[in-house]
Amino acid sequence: MTLASDKRIEAARLVVDSGAVYTRSSGDPFFFSSGWASPIFIDIKRLISYPGIRDSLLSNAIAFIGDAVAGRPFDMIAGCELAGVPFAAAIADRLKLPLVVVRTQAKGFGRLAQIEGTFEPGARALLVDDLSTDGVNKANFRNALEHADASVVETFVFLDYRVFPASKPVQALMTLADVVVAAEEAGRLTGSDLNEVKSFVADAPRWSRRNGGIASL
Repeated sequence: MTLASDKRIEAARLVVDSGAVYTRSSGDPFFFSSGWASPIFIDIKRLISYPGIRDSLLSNAIAFIGDAVAGRPFDMIAGCELAGVPFAAAIADRLKLPLVVVRTQAKGFGRLAQIEGTFEPGARALLVDDLSTDGVNKANFRNALEHADASVVETFVFLDYRVFPASKPVQALMTLADVVVAAEEAGRLTGSDLNEVKSFVADAPRWSRRNGGIASL
């Protein structure tokens, strides 16, 4: 087992232990903003309320980022409004780096209209969010930073569903498949819920279409 897989497994177990995994094997599924339907929802934001879990998750994230972005230095951390902000702030604090927030919409005028905080043109950013489904929102945040004359070295999320067609790959501490394995091992995902989730992971676009969601972007 590699060090990277150790981090993924530990992070997935932390998510499960925090009670952040929700499933719907019958009735209406969860619908993401892009239109995908899903039988499982992972509330990564919940983890900020548990100091011990948060500390362990951040330690794993810092180590993972060091490996994933090795040789590509960055000057600042950019958090995605809204869910990515507390995680980005914590990472920036641990790394002793400047922090900016990328807004979903511009507010005001000028180069930094979509940015809270400031940086000089050419600054290299690590874009941070809580999770990614299909990567569409991350592409929008990345475009906002580049429009403000930043260079985005990499995008990091704690969880990447990695079951939908992605607009651009991201670096992720764990995937949905990792969380499903951890939940099954802990006995938190069983029976019809487990069967539906495994069917979703195996072919998410097909599952989504069959349950009222989109089948492609």
